[in-house]
Amino acid sequence: MDREVDEITRVLLHKMGESNEFIQRAASRSLEIMVANVTPARAVAALMTSGTQHRNVLVRRFAAEHLLPAVERIGAGKLLSGSCESINLLVHTLVKLAQDNHQDTR
Repeated sequence: MDREVDEITRVLLHKMGESNEFIQRAASRSLEIMVANVTPARAVAALMTSGTQHRNVLVRRFAAEHLLPAVERIGAGKLLSGSCESINLLVHTLVKLAQDNHQDTR
């Protein structure tokens, strides 16, 4: 499933931003299952690419919500032992989410 993570994440996050509450809950549950069952690094990359830069506040909120467990699974030591470029991207993304206008995203 790792090969399809980017596309699945993009579609599910898109559905969260434009759908009713029932579909949002189903898409959120699907993302939760996906994050738990794929390589954490792939999940983090897909969520950062598809969700954290999105214009819709709900998409950013759900991306941030599902990004946290993936980052926790990787662990601080492994995250900070990556390349300088990946660390900079991660820190930039987390700072942007922490400064988001929407309280639930923060």
